[in-house]
Amino acid sequence: MLQLENKLELFEDVVYKRRLLDLEKRREAWEEEKENLIARKDKQLSEEKRHIVERRENLARVMGNEEIAKARENERVLELKKIDELGDDFILAIRRRVRDYTETDEYKNNFLDRIMETLDELEPGEYHIGMVKRDLDTFEDSVLESASQKGFTLHPYVLPDDRIGGHTLMDMKKTYSLNYDLVTKIIEKRYEIGKLLYGLFRKEMDHA
Repeated sequence: MLQLENKLELFEDVVYKRRLLDLEKRREAWEEEKENLIARKDKQLSEEKRHIVERRENLARVMGNEEIAKARENERVLELKKIDELGDDFILAIRRRVRDYTETDEYKNNFLDRIMETLDELEPGEYHIGMVKRDLDTFEDSVLESASQKGFTLHPYVLPDDRIGGHTLMDMKKTYSLNYDLVTKIIEKRYEIGKLLYGLFRKEMDHA
């Protein structure tokens, strides 16, 4: 009994605490990465704002109303282009973090639950289910068994690796699909990110 207690203490000291320390370091690294990204983009926005203001002042002195209107349109295009570039940067950062997330216990522990939630939206029957190869190798048996208990027969297929994780479900005739792969979820947030960046950019310009 004493040896068992010693082994448990050793597990806690060596393995469990080390895991907690590793998770904390990852969290700190992400926070640092996020702050660095925001700082870089703030600096980039400030430079662009300064150039735009200078260009606006110079053009206003030498151009007529028609040319000023054209310049304002060019400025708007530049704003939209910059916002789009910033959005791409954020999406890329999110994709990296999501790919890291698929390596965590949280992702693995919740994977089956997410599929069962999707099945709850459907009538029992036969469907195609897509997963990236890593997830298919890991979860295929448990997914098929749990689905069978709900009255579903699932036919697995492999999603491209660039889908990162998650799952998709299609009817047997492939007339519709439910896309819950992780990349689709990220893309669905692209519009919201763009609106947020546009609001921040306009706020900065209004105070220029």
